[in-house]
Amino acid sequence: MSKVIHCKLSPEGIDKAIKEIEDYQKEIVEKTKKLAKRLATDGVHIAKFKISEKDAVYTAELLSSMQVRSGDVLQDGASYKIYTGCPWAAYVEFGTGVKGKSNPHPDVSIVGWRYDINEHGNGGWNYYRDGAWHHTSGMPSRPFMYETAQELSMEIAKIASEVFAEKGK
Repeated sequence: MSKVIHCKLSPEGIDKAIKEIEDYQKEIVEKTKKLAKRLATDGVHIAKFKISEKDAVYTAELLSSMQVRSGDVLQDGASYKIYTGCPWAAYVEFGTGVKGKSNPHPDVSIVGWRYDINEHGNGGWNYYRDGAWHHTSGMPSRPFMYETAQELSMEIAKIASEVFAEKGK
């Protein structure tokens, strides 16, 4: 998105050019805010698809918790987050126990995740849910957010072109 500004070399012409530059700057800031929100919104849709695709839907708590949230307000801009309040989302993302270690997250170093394989993982552990006892030796990584970020990074240029090509918005 570029703009050519012509002006007469007079005080009035310079003032007019300054006003056009300021208007253009406001337009760019608004488009950038719109791009940030669009990426987060698309990201939530992708993440929900990834959760379903990876068979990570047990109670639908994770799936239904995915949302766009406003982040820190930046100077002349905006920040949005793909957010989940689901307390066990990290276990789905990174995996747990023996099964997690044998099928780890593609980039476990980003958060320093460790697989518990000595105290619980080898023999597994029991937990109570929905009126019954269950046993697990862990679960493999199902990196729905990692893959969401990868997919968004491949689409960002296309999405930015769409947002910045929109007229009068």
